[in-house]
Amino acid sequence: VRIQDVDPRAFEHLLSFMFGDVIIFRSVQTALSVIYTAKKYMVKGIDTLALMYISKNINSDNVLLVLQSILVLYDTEQTYEDPAFSSQNTTIQKDNPNILEPDARSIIRHCFLHIDKNARKVLESDEVEDISLELLKAIIQRDSLCVPSELCVWQALHRWSHRQCRRRHVSPSTDNKRKVLEGAQYLVRFLTMTCQQFRAASGLLTKEEQESILFCLLSKGAALTKSIQDYQVSMSTPRQKYGGLWKQILRRKTNSNKIKKGQMTLAEKIFISLVCILD
Repeated sequence: VRIQDVDPRAFEHLLSFMFGDVIIFRSVQTALSVIYTAKKYMVKGIDTLALMYISKNINSDNVLLVLQSILVLYDTEQTYEDPAFSSQNTTIQKDNPNILEPDARSIIRHCFLHIDKNARKVLESDEVEDISLELLKAIIQRDSLCVPSELCVWQALHRWSHRQCRRRHVSPSTDNKRKVLEGAQYLVRFLTMTCQQFRAASGLLTKEEQESILFCLLSKGAALTKSIQDYQVSMSTPRQKYGGLWKQILRRKTNSNKIKKGQMTLAEKIFISLVCILD
């Protein structure tokens, strides 16, 4: 019998598990394939081993693949109300909702937290162009997303929409990009940008929207045009402050028990002064 709809390596792992052999995973991709194969052939137990391996091997290069795959494999409509997921509710819409298994929930939580902390690297990766629109929205609407500026978020949307247009064999015009984004462009915190940043990030908006946002940036307290007025609060809400390398070092130093009044050495004072200058 030839089996062509599953990864051969994953199927070998499944057979080995059924015969009681020790399973050794060597890649996250294989572990994800094993979960798919186990679900397809209704073999319980090996998926837990695969999830354990995945949870220990999540990094910025595979976090989007893991998150998207787990959400598909554990097909669900899930609202993440746990504070560890986000400071706000994050909803992924799927048909035929099921309850996520505990191990899968912990991996999803870990993925979102990893994305929060490494948002710039993740959003600048090629992999962001391959995720679903629902997941893209779930990521960029997070208050805890740690980015140096909203330009990083806008650029990810710009690239994602360009790729989607190519996949649909339509011209990557502004109108077509807006159509494939289905409103995701309004999740960018435009009103936290500087005017210079906004001028570089207005390509996904209509002329009326651009003029309205620019007016609000120049006139504090002004209201957005009616078509996007519902987004004014979210567009004005700053995300978690970005901590670059120098800020992280400074935070560690200032949080140290050593640094109390009168206990700082001359070298520590010079170091902190340099951090403040170079940041």
